[in-house]
Amino acid sequence: MSVANLVMYIATGVALTFAGGLFFTNALEYLGGRLRLGESFVGAVVSPIFTSMPELIIFIIALYLYGGEAGQDIGIGTVMGEPFMISTIVFPVIFLFAVIGRLTGARDDLVLEVNRELIIPYLIFTALFPTILLPALIGNVMVRWVVALLLILTYLVYVKLMHSSQGLVIEAYEEPYLGVATGWLNRGIELSVVQLILGIVILIYGSRLMVHGIGEASRAFSIDAIVLSILIIPIATVLPESITAIIWVLKNRDTMAVAALVGEKVLYSTLYPAMGLLLTHWRLTVGALASVAIVEAISVIIIYHVVKRRLTPDVAILGLAGYLAYVLLVVLSHT
Repeated sequence: MSVANLVMYIATGVALTFAGGLFFTNALEYLGGRLRLGESFVGAVVSPIFTSMPELIIFIIALYLYGGEAGQDIGIGTVMGEPFMISTIVFPVIFLFAVIGRLTGARDDLVLEVNRELIIPYLIFTALFPTILLPALIGNVMVRWVVALLLILTYLVYVKLMHSSQGLVIEAYEEPYLGVATGWLNRGIELSVVQLILGIVILIYGSRLMVHGIGEASRAFSIDAIVLSILIIPIATVLPESITAIIWVLKNRDTMAVAALVGEKVLYSTLYPAMGLLLTHWRLTVGALASVAIVEAISVIIIYHVVKRRLTPDVAILGLAGYLAYVLLVVLSHT
């Protein structure tokens, strides 16, 4: 397959996965809101599970439809890519829209004012995320199972802790896109179900294109499939959550914006790594190790800011620097 065809293959897969993810998460969050799942701690716990479904679909397709060692590497990269992209690229985007909000008068300043309750998920994520390295470094199957069990139990503890912080996140939801497009807002439930199915179909097709393209690019250019997955897959999958956070930032609802992002990170430091540990060879490369180190460094800085209840623009600068450093590492290691 030529370079142009590979680029087109991956780009089409990313575009379709993004579109399917928007349809899917919008419909699912609407149903969750209508079922009153978003009026308590469940919004902070259930919503990330909803919005992470596109990644789960990609993970399953990589493992069971694409298959082989490359498929497992892509699955691992899918799990590790979400925390990396949220820690690096997403915060600069969030602060960019804070600047836009300040210029348009929607915001008073460029500082994100957050509640200290967010320290709980950030501490859990920062403490647990490095444990995903242990099974790969030790190479013992029993260690892999023990770590997976620890991660699952920790997520259950997290749910309990969030239950004690009622009202931390009140999940807002939009009307289903099909309802807005057709004007049949009174048929929201039915249209959201149709949109949900449509989103799944688009997601599956787009994911297959993207996974196949990444696998072929990895073989053609001898680039680690885990690294390619960390850099490419979140482009399509992180944006739906980021759009929600951007809207909340423009509405001066900073705690909700940051909480939506950290809820995803907790999920990707517990349940999703546990699945990876149980279902893949969990082979971590230098690129994977570097991504964990960058995420940890940024998370420690964010914890400091959450304690101060103020996230300042240096978080965005640090995130962007971390992303550029990672890309530079990848380029240098393959030249």
